[in-house]
Parts: sequence; C-alpha cells; structure tokens
Amino acid sequence: MLKTFFTLWKNSLRRQWPVYFIVILVFSLGLAAGYAGVQKLQTDQTEQLQTEIDLFLQHASMLEIDFPMAARNVLYNGMILVAAIYLLGLTVIGIPLVLAILFVRGFALGFAIEFLSGEKSMQDTVLTLAAVLPHNIVMIPALLFAGAASLSFAWLLFKRFHNSKIKVWPSFVAYSWMMVLVMACFAGAGLVEVYLTPFLIKVAASYVF
Repeated sequence: MLKTFFTLWKNSLRRQWPVYFIVILVFSLGLAAGYAGVQKLQTDQTEQLQTEIDLFLQHASMLEIDFPMAARNVLYNGMILVAAIYLLGLTVIGIPLVLAILFVRGFALGFAIEFLSGEKSMQDTVLTLAAVLPHNIVMIPALLFAGAASLSFAWLLFKRFHNSKIKVWPSFVAYSWMMVLVMACFAGAGLVEVYLTPFLIKVAASYVF
C-alpha cells in the first residue's frame, strides 16, 4: 500500500507541482503559526499545560487504554477528515476550506511539537518523537496528497465551467481512487497512533521521569 501511495504521489508531484507548492506552503504556515502560538502563551497558561502533561507522564506507565474504542474513534475521525476533503474537492468553493483544513492541521502539529519539545533537552526530544512522529510519518504525506488532489480536481471543475469540452469523468474516477488510498493510509496511521504511540510514550515517560 505504501509503495503504491508513494508511486502515485511522485507521479502526481511531477504533474501538479504548483498545487503541491501551495499545499506545502499553507501547511508550513500553519506549523509556523503553531510555533508562534506557544511563544505567545501567558506564563500561567504554559505552567498549567506543562503541569498537566507532567502528571500524565508520571502515570503513563499505569495508563489503561480501551484499544477497540480508541481505534474506532481514531478511524472515525480520520474517515470524516478525508471525506470532508474529498467532498470539498467536488466543489469550486471548497478550495479555501481545504486550505483552511491544511493550515489548522499544521497549526496543531506545530503547537504540539514546540510545546512538547520544551527546553530542547534530550528528554523533551525523546518525548516529542514518541508522541508525534510514529503516526505522522504516514498521516502528514497522506494529508498533503489529499489536499493536493482535492485542489487539483476543484480547479479542473473551475476550468470546466469555461470550457465544456474538458472531460471530468476520468479525472473523477482517478480522484476517487486516490482518496480511497488516502483513507487507507489514514487508517494505518490511526492504528499506529492507537497501538504503538501509547507504548512509545510509556517508554519515553520512564526515560523522562
């Protein structure tokens, strides 16, 4: 699955590199905004969040997770996100909303990385890698791929309004197939988030404390 995904992504990147540039730029702006958001937190807000995280890590080794319920929630949220991006790609007016989703996801990731990394100590780095890296290795490329595919198809529909000779159906089939593949990647990333990430956090917590 991953090999097929990255092959499609490489071919799509070669043909639609301006769209990918926009997608990566918007996502990067979200990352930067998330980083800046941590810097703008008040001291009491930072201390409160840090206290809550420390308490969570201190009890991480005893944390009991309802894996089936957690998996259902993560898979459901991933399906909703991909479905939203897919449906927005079927409308021209969905373009700014797709960009907004990418920005918000970038903001959340940037905020989490900057806050968890704390004082940039080795312990903070280990914790950040354990909490953020495993599932995002798959999820972020899939998200960018979905955003680019959605914007590309929406742009095709826009051009179709001005040129009725442009064929939409072949692109629609390819677009739908791509989003099914993205959903599969999100499902895989969700399972990693549920079953692997908590274990890595427990290991990192034992190292930090």
